[in-house]
Amino acid sequence: MRSIQRSLIIYFLLLLTLGLGVVGVLADRVSSRALMDKEQAAAEAIGLRAEERIRDEREKFDRELLAHARVVGKTANNEYIAQANVESRKFQLVINGPLLGLIPMPGMMTGPVGTISPAVWLAVSAPGRRNPGPMFYPAMRAYFSSLKLDELFLKQLDEDDRSQEFIQFNSSANSVRRSANLGNYTLPFEPAKFGLSLGDHFHDDVNIPGGAVGRRVVFRTVLPFLTSNFARVTGPSGPPNRMTSSPPDSLPGVYIHVARPIAELTETIAKIQADETEQKDSLSADTARTQSAVRITLATTGAATFAALLVGGPILIRRGMTPLHTLTNAVRGVSERDFSLPVEKDELSQELLPIHQHLTQTLDQLKHAFDREKQAVADISHELRTPVAALLTTLDVALRKPRSAEQYKQTLGECRVITKQLGQLVERVMTLAYIDAGQTTVAKVRVDARELVERCVSIIRPLAESQGLQFQIHAEYGIELETDADKLREVLTNLLHNAIEYNSPGGCVELFVAQISPETVRFDVVDKGIGMTPDVVSRVFERFYRADASRTATGVHAGLGLAIVKEYVSQLGGTIHVESEPEKGSRFRVEIPSGLVEITPIDRVRDESVRAS
Repeated sequence: MRSIQRSLIIYFLLLLTLGLGVVGVLADRVSSRALMDKEQAAAEAIGLRAEERIRDEREKFDRELLAHARVVGKTANNEYIAQANVESRKFQLVINGPLLGLIPMPGMMTGPVGTISPAVWLAVSAPGRRNPGPMFYPAMRAYFSSLKLDELFLKQLDEDDRSQEFIQFNSSANSVRRSANLGNYTLPFEPAKFGLSLGDHFHDDVNIPGGAVGRRVVFRTVLPFLTSNFARVTGPSGPPNRMTSSPPDSLPGVYIHVARPIAELTETIAKIQADETEQKDSLSADTARTQSAVRITLATTGAATFAALLVGGPILIRRGMTPLHTLTNAVRGVSERDFSLPVEKDELSQELLPIHQHLTQTLDQLKHAFDREKQAVADISHELRTPVAALLTTLDVALRKPRSAEQYKQTLGECRVITKQLGQLVERVMTLAYIDAGQTTVAKVRVDARELVERCVSIIRPLAESQGLQFQIHAEYGIELETDADKLREVLTNLLHNAIEYNSPGGCVELFVAQISPETVRFDVVDKGIGMTPDVVSRVFERFYRADASRTATGVHAGLGLAIVKEYVSQLGGTIHVESEPEKGSRFRVEIPSGLVEITPIDRVRDESVRAS
């Protein structure tokens, strides 16, 4: 036999296991996703920091190259200062003095008056020689661009421990000077391709001696001595011309190359990248350890929770079932002498209140049934005792002395009547017993309602006429129904018999038959007799109940007729109602399904509402 408590414990543990499993899986997925997101964000941050460090190292490397290029330019200016002074005096003599036209100028120009030197044309086109003419700057650029740079003195640079740097100068006159470590190797350079203005620079990667890759900066500048001497040659006296405050782009430029091997930079970048990889590996290891720790924590928590509930669950369930045990003990206290439940509603849980209510109703019905059965036994005993006593008394009187044949015949007739009444009582008791046992059947046949009524009236009419009562039938023709004719006849006969027995002298008994709907036929039995009070109406269908207790002379009035009528009407699928008032009479209304039309649930509800109204 299954145990509710054991089943609840098993279901509870299964549900708990499933719940803990689902929660554990969800928690593991959520934590894993959070850790992976955190790891990814941290890895991205590490990567960004590594990229920033690499970018800083590259920029630092480029800044150092550019700063060295500027230093090299300054050093070159000091080396060329002597040549600059000589060339400046030559150019000044050309444009100011007695050597006008005597010093050959590179690049002769032709004009409408013949061939003259640019210097002569410049002197002519610059009246007063204080303000340069339109051809002054082209002449100066042509002059200084054609100068050949002397050998670079880079010994000082080599002595500064810069042997790892490669230096190259490219002048506007296409002269090339190199540091000693370049040897015969020339760094590639195309001025037109780079297109640098004065003061501009750019960085690129180039091949350097030894087959290595180096980082190079190319910086274009004009040597400072050109600017100062340019101011000096444009005016023999007075302050420098305002146009020489900054060197014009037309002055001859010098391209300074400084290259350095990137092996050190590559090594630094490799270290940064290795450090980045190490940090990411460490981050992945930390994430894996954290995830393992989270899983161990989840498993430990789940196991501890399951163990705690495994121990405490049955206790809690047993405690929760206390109201059920209380109700069980209360039911055990019910006996055939006491049908009350010795338990209060406050002692039960909300779920058990409907059970308590239904049990109370059932026990009340059982108590009522027991009381009714006890009363039935008492009533049957009483009903049987009276005719039996009458029978014995009649026989005792007859046996006291000898009688004549006529007197014996009369005594036997009285005994026969009493025996017949006893038979009727026993027959009705047996009928109720069969009904209660469910051994009665309904044999439906098609019958004519008026014809059935006339047969019942033919049996009852002599009794009504013997008591001076009028009998009237109000039945329509053509009303047919499919039902058990014998049971319906028994119902109508009992109702008509009661209407005669409880009528007033000179009264009237009426029988109405009508088809109130295609599905229902109504039978009304009306009398103008003594009527009934509401209390009697509420109990008139109870077994062995008699409204007039004085009518105990015969078994016909044992109080079983209307009980049998109610049971038969219920078996026929009909209903019976009573309307009665004291001293005005009673109306018994029976409504029987015709059985010829199928009744749908909606029609049945509608029909019942019509009846109630």
